[in-house]
Amino acid sequence: MRSLEESLRSEQCRRILVALETGTKSTTELVALTKLTEGSVMKLANVLIVAGRIRRIGGGKFSIKR
Repeated sequence: MRSLEESLRSEQCRRILVALETGTKSTTELVALTKLTEGSVMKLANVLIVAGRIRRIGGGKFSIKR
């Protein structure tokens, strides 16, 4: 199992963060932009939330935590 630090350094997390740089995105939008599965997006989004990098907004949307 990956550590939090390893997950944060992953290419997949970087793709999610890059996708969110232009604004709030839904899970569906993140799947399309990152080419990850919905399950992977949700798992990695939770890692990024725990790390304080992004936040969940109502309606299943995410944004970078500033």
